[in-house]
Amino acid sequence: MEAKDKELISQHRKSNYDLDRLMKEHDALEAEVESMEKTKGLSDDDEIRLHRLKKDKLEGRDQIEAILQTLR
Repeated sequence: MEAKDKELISQHRKSNYDLDRLMKEHDALEAEVESMEKTKGLSDDDEIRLHRLKKDKLEGRDQIEAILQTLR
């Protein structure tokens, strides 16, 4: 994420409920993805879960980007 986007998020996060919620979800997903990626020998179920987490994270990022577009 670019520095100007981070600044914009910081400025509007407290007053924009959706942006705040999406950022919290994004941060939680990012932490879970990073944790799973550090694990060696993931089971097939874990690989599927990791793929879903990445997809959810990307969908959330798209929603965040849409909000940022309106704030720019």
